[in-house]
Amino acid sequence: MIKHNIDLKKFIPKGQVTYEYKENLLYMTTNRSIPTQRFDKEHLSINSYISLPIKYKLPLRIDIVAKIDAPGLYILLGKGHVNFGTLWSDNRRIDDIVSPVRKTFHYHNHINLNEFTNISLIYDFKEMQIMINGEERYYSKKEKYMKFKGFTEINTKGFEVKIACDKLVNLCVKSVSITEYKDTCGIYHSKIELPVAITKNEAIAQGEKPTFEKCISLLPLDMQSEITDIDEYFKTLKPLKFKRTIEKNGNKITYIESQYGFSYAIYLSNDVFDHSLQWYIITNGKPETWHRKADVMEEILDRLFLKSPNFAERMFSNLDDCVGCYKNCLARTKYKLRDNHKDVCHGKLKFKMNKIGFEDLRIFILEIKQFVQETIK
Repeated sequence: MIKHNIDLKKFIPKGQVTYEYKENLLYMTTNRSIPTQRFDKEHLSINSYISLPIKYKLPLRIDIVAKIDAPGLYILLGKGHVNFGTLWSDNRRIDDIVSPVRKTFHYHNHINLNEFTNISLIYDFKEMQIMINGEERYYSKKEKYMKFKGFTEINTKGFEVKIACDKLVNLCVKSVSITEYKDTCGIYHSKIELPVAITKNEAIAQGEKPTFEKCISLLPLDMQSEITDIDEYFKTLKPLKFKRTIEKNGNKITYIESQYGFSYAIYLSNDVFDHSLQWYIITNGKPETWHRKADVMEEILDRLFLKSPNFAERMFSNLDDCVGCYKNCLARTKYKLRDNHKDVCHGKLKFKMNKIGFEDLRIFILEIKQFVQETIK
């Protein structure tokens, strides 16, 4: 057995990553959207991450102590990945390290935000296990790599270890250790029924009609308050008129401004959420007729730039980068701010899952209101 206590300064950044080592902690953010919602596409691998310079052989155990402030965290070994702290809608949370199948797969990957979490990934020749804070979350004897014909040759070369996080997420890594075993990791399977994967917003019971208050009831109290305040704020923005709709299962709250063709949506996932604004696509008729009613994203960004260049540039950075899901995607939207150009997924402007995110939303929405007031005939 060889235990490698990793020097965090040895991690190597790849792609659009900002990282800093200070006070014995490694801090990382990702500056461009990564295709974590598209693990079903072979060619869409995560392209922004930190990695270790050497490779490791099975049987092995990876122990990481880390925290994130928003969904999600990804540990990649070889061709596979394991996702942690992602939204309920994430349906590809694990894939094989040698022969990924790119199909739907769930396990209970919930972690508390803003708290250091102990994560253990254990890959043995005939068993695999995931532990979170000492609790067994996943156990399998049926991973593809276990019966893969060329596994011995691949294992001799070793597997690369990578760590990634979604855009707008602050990742802090406290420690990493990797243990390589001679014969076996000695996995202990508790045989207790594993916790069930979360695959919906559990604030709403089966068959229950969702209400605004109930939909957000599992969020932290400060975030419930921010969402309630935004709900009231939207009522004060005349001439803008928002219609609030709640998805039938309580997974999404949408505010639609149909006259000017944009919307703001909150995607609820129990104690976490995602939220964004976009000029939505009108899809009546054939695809070649799809259009937006009045996309003024660039005009709003230009106006904001005159008032606060730093804020406008930050909002431009927050636009959800196209990751190339489809070659001729009709939802790909081109935006520019001064000399900067960007392809954006569905034209979405994303906000952070914190108080600052809601402050940014208010400023942006207020600028839309002022633009509308000045252009109304």
